[in-house]
Amino acid sequence: MKTPNGDLDRWPDPASANARRSVFAQDLVVEGDASSIGPIEVQGNVVGSLRAPEITVAGSGRVEGSVVAHDLVVLGAVSGTVSARNLQLAPSAVVQADVTHERIAIEVGAELEGTLQRKA
Repeated sequence: MKTPNGDLDRWPDPASANARRSVFAQDLVVEGDASSIGPIEVQGNVVGSLRAPEITVAGSGRVEGSVVAHDLVVLGAVSGTVSARNLQLAPSAVVQADVTHERIAIEVGAELEGTLQRKA
C-alpha cells in the first residue's frame, strides 16, 4: 500500500477457504492502513488504505482512502480510490471515487461519482 498506483496494478488473490474474517466494528475508527489475507468487513470508519481479497463495507461503514480487493461489496460509503476485480454497489452505496474494475454491478439506488476504468 505504499504507492496507490502501484497497488492498483494488481488485485489480491481470492481468500482461501479457511481464511478468517476481520470485522471493524461500528464504533471503531481506524486511522491508517490495513491489509489482510482474509476477508474484511467494515462496519465502522476507516481513514486510510484497505487491501484484502474480500472487503465488505457495511451500511454503517465508511472508508476514506484507497480500497484494493479481489471482491468488493459496498453498502455504505467509500471516497478516494477503488480497485477491485469484482465490484458490487448495493442500493444504499455512496461512492465518490476513481474506480478501476474488471466486473461491476451497480444496483438501482446506488450513488456513484467519479471515473470508471475497466481493466481487462
